Amino acid sequence: MFDDVHELIERCIKREENAWLEFIRRFSGLVYYSARERLARNGFRFNGEDIQDIAQDVFAEMWEKSRLSEVRDRHKIKAWLSIVSQTRALNYMRKKKERLLAGDELFKVENIVSDDGEANRLELAEELETAIEPFEPREKIILKLNIIHAKTHKEIAEFMKIPINTVSTIISRKKEQLRKLLRKEGI
Repeated sequence: MFDDVHELIERCIKREENAWLEFIRRFSGLVYYSARERLARNGFRFNGEDIQDIAQDVFAEMWEKSRLSEVRDRHKIKAWLSIVSQTRALNYMRKKKERLLAGDELFKVENIVSDDGEANRLELAEELETAIEPFEPREKIILKLNIIHAKTHKEIAEFMKIPINTVSTIISRKKEQLRKLLRKEGI
């Protein structure tokens, strides 16, 4: 139907529905493949639904935010789509992992021990949550697993699919940062 990719992209930018359907048909395989391969290379566990969600996110954002108009070099659309898909896949899985870890179990008050009773335990949990808020998502996950769930460095490394030395370094640096912050606040 659309032989020329440039014409197809221009029609998609003009929000022609037939062009958009053709664009999805033509490039969905690339989006799926790019997302799947990036996740596999990075050691994420994923399923077909994850890949489907990622692909839908990629195409939905392109449509809703007119992202195709940002493509300067139209003959390199495949490379651009591949990069977008891979980036979206990594972000999707990181957020999914953080949501799983930030769910009901993390920062349950009963997991935090305080010698001064229940009221102080609640306050301590809130202080800890506030203190780690500015940390990067990966750092928060690692600290929550270590502090709240008493997971070992090795267990965290296996779960996060990162080297144990990276986990140890993050825990060491961030715990020291937390100590200084909490001392400064008199906790």
